[in-house]
Amino acid sequence: DPENRYMKSWVFSPDIPVNLRHAIDTAGSKDEAERVLPDPSSWGLPYAYFAIGEGTGCSADHFKNMRLVFNLAFCGNVSGNRFARECKAFAEKFDVKNDGGYSDPVLTCNAYIESNPEALEEAYWKIKGVYVYERELEK
Repeated sequence: DPENRYMKSWVFSPDIPVNLRHAIDTAGSKDEAERVLPDPSSWGLPYAYFAIGEGTGCSADHFKNMRLVFNLAFCGNVSGNRFARECKAFAEKFDVKNDGGYSDPVLTCNAYIESNPEALEEAYWKIKGVYVYERELEK
């Protein structure tokens, strides 16, 4: 959002906010009057918030020629934590404790991957859509 000098991102799975669902469903409409504009203020707390511009330590000139990257990080902070919840049997079988003696979901996920590389032979994303919304800077 160039006007307010920040960038936000959300991750929705599996529930998509109603406004965003309507915006996606109507995005291809030939009649502009039928299109629903996305309203991020109705989407809940963003997954990430980055202040940009003067006084933030992150100058706006960093944000040009950008690319979206899909990363199959099976055991990162997000996916590793989900592994323990969504793959309970494997999480119990490959349980790795951290230095404090507590189960570490990321290390446990890594132990599973290292022991079962064949489980990832057909790793892929199934993506229904990627939508990037940009507000123009008013002059």
